[in-house]
Amino acid sequence: MKAFGAAWRIGFTHVFAYRAEVAIQLVSISIVAALNGSLWAVATRGKDTVAGIPAADLRAYVLVAWVAVSFVATRVNEDIGRRFRDGQIGADLLRPMSLQRFWYARDLGRALATLLVQSLPLLVVFLLVFDVPFPARASTWLLFLVSLVLGHATNYGLSFLVGVAALPMQNISGLTHLKGTLVSVFSGALIPLELFGPALRPFVYALPFRAMAHTPATIFLERGVSVGPLLLQQAAWAGGLAVLGVLAWRAAARTLTVQGG
Repeated sequence: MKAFGAAWRIGFTHVFAYRAEVAIQLVSISIVAALNGSLWAVATRGKDTVAGIPAADLRAYVLVAWVAVSFVATRVNEDIGRRFRDGQIGADLLRPMSLQRFWYARDLGRALATLLVQSLPLLVVFLLVFDVPFPARASTWLLFLVSLVLGHATNYGLSFLVGVAALPMQNISGLTHLKGTLVSVFSGALIPLELFGPALRPFVYALPFRAMAHTPATIFLERGVSVGPLLLQQAAWAGGLAVLGVLAWRAAARTLTVQGG
């Protein structure tokens, strides 16, 4: 736990060490979220419902989904892939904790710092400026935060697997772009998942990407769904991907060669 806390603090303080970058990222995601929200506002103008959902709820959902994306987004796959390429991964074997746990602790610290300086300010702006309803129940905020943490753990699990793939593949640029595309489309950030056809919707709902944006946004907007099954699905994917990450790293570590030794 001491090592986990140290790694957590590294990720947390790293965000505040580059304040200009934080400000630029906040402006960038605010612009993208506002443009996406404006696009759906125009697309739903004059309509009472879209795919059985009130148009106002759909517009609010798009904005909150981008708040979730700002929290769960991670570059762990790129960081780990880079360490495989330049040989620094060998130093990770000397740490008092596994590679998977170290990077999770560090990225969780980064995500929590991002929550304070990006996600929550962005959410406050949307609540004050745009037509985003304030949650009626105080417990919704806690459930929303729990869902964000589980969504981050799910995205981290996928990213870790992509990063470890750098050992056999050597270059994971294509795999990284593929993951980014799948997350954008099937997380609900760009396209609300309710707009997928009835035949595809159950399949899309079952994928892990839903946990990253659609589930947190649905919980925040209190859309009359049962929260328990949503959180259980997130936890199941986060746990399942963590197990796959353990197996993948063990297989990779047995075949890892750094500087001929």
